[in-house]
Amino acid sequence: MGLHSQVVIAIALVICMSMTTLGYWVNAYIRNVEVESAADASAVYMNIIIEPMLRDVERNGTLPSRIELQLDELLMRHTHETAIEAAVIWWQDGTVAYSTDKRLTGRQMSSAQLDAAFGGQVVAELMENLTDHGTRRQERLGQPLLEIYMPLRDRESGLVTAVGEFYQNAAELQAQMNRVASRIWGVVGLTTALMLTLLILTASRARRIVRAQQDELRHRLDMSQQLARQNADLRQTAETAKLEAIKVNETLLTRIGADLHDGPLQLLGLIVLRLSGLPSGRAEDAAAACERQKTAELATRTMQELRNLAYGLSIPELDGLTVSETLSLAIARHESQTGTTVSQRLGELPDHLSEPAKICLYRIVQESLNNAFRHAGGRGQQVWAETRNGEIKLVIRDAGPGLQPEAAKAPQGGNGMPGLGLPGLSRRLQTLGGNLDATSEPGRGTTITARLPVEAG
Repeated sequence: MGLHSQVVIAIALVICMSMTTLGYWVNAYIRNVEVESAADASAVYMNIIIEPMLRDVERNGTLPSRIELQLDELLMRHTHETAIEAAVIWWQDGTVAYSTDKRLTGRQMSSAQLDAAFGGQVVAELMENLTDHGTRRQERLGQPLLEIYMPLRDRESGLVTAVGEFYQNAAELQAQMNRVASRIWGVVGLTTALMLTLLILTASRARRIVRAQQDELRHRLDMSQQLARQNADLRQTAETAKLEAIKVNETLLTRIGADLHDGPLQLLGLIVLRLSGLPSGRAEDAAAACERQKTAELATRTMQELRNLAYGLSIPELDGLTVSETLSLAIARHESQTGTTVSQRLGELPDHLSEPAKICLYRIVQESLNNAFRHAGGRGQQVWAETRNGEIKLVIRDAGPGLQPEAAKAPQGGNGMPGLGLPGLSRRLQTLGGNLDATSEPGRGTTITARLPVEAG
């Protein structure tokens, strides 16, 4: 059962229970009003007829025989008009002064209805048979009876001096109340049916609206998921493009290094050889010989600078190397090129990492050690790395005077070795999801800290 059906059934049950309760309450209220109205009318009628007969009678014991006979004749004569089936007259001390059932005359009885009637109230009750009066039960099967306790007041003082108990045939009253009850339940049923119909129509319309909104939300969800997939594909494409850009950049640097080595370096080498191999002529003066010697030395230094440049631009093959081996290779090449010593401490590092990530780590060590050699003369060079909290942490320190702001931007080291620049390396590291920090204090050296997520590889 769906939520719509559950809600409709729950509200329908509430409506039916509420309307049923309302119907019972209205029916009971009207029933009581009709019974009280009938009792009041009978009480007024009987009080007008009976009270004058008791005016000069002493209010204790039984009635005199002549008064009793008059009451018998009166009740028998007015039975058709009043539908009185039985009657009892009580004195204030509870003595039955008169009763159509002669066996009750003279007895003393009490009841809550009798007390209420002596208090001035008209008490009425619709019942199927007569009430018990001690040892006597007067039965009237098949006919409803209206039991009425009415106070009989003295005309002069207005005090209640006696109570009359009458049992009136209530067949017509019962039929009238049944007709009224039928009308009440008809109205309640019709109202309930209209409310249920309105409920069903409203619930059906609400269900259609909800379904339309659900379809719209589902359509938007599908579109959102489709856009999310497209964004993921675009993000993956962008990441791939970034990695490809790094590879293309490294390939370009390697090609430039190779072109420098195979082109200008070879020509400069040939120039140096030719300058060194020229014979000294007599006609050549001392100044020309000195100038030729200086030119040969300048060409040699230029060739060395270009060789260092080509050496720095090219990168060794890192395929198949672990992270520790990659970092160790960068350190070893720096030591070989500069003749300095680097203290290294490599902790637990991943064995496998992508080629762009390993190249980035290699370049960071290369650039940072080049800066250390340039500014600190290679003093206190340290490299340590480890994996911590899902990322590779790489730290390079030196014991120099501190890194100047322009040093991070310099494309080339003071020793002639190439420098890629820390800002460029920082951007490359950010492309892979990492970051790079450089801290330096005058006279206390420089510390370069790089962090690279392991999943970047």
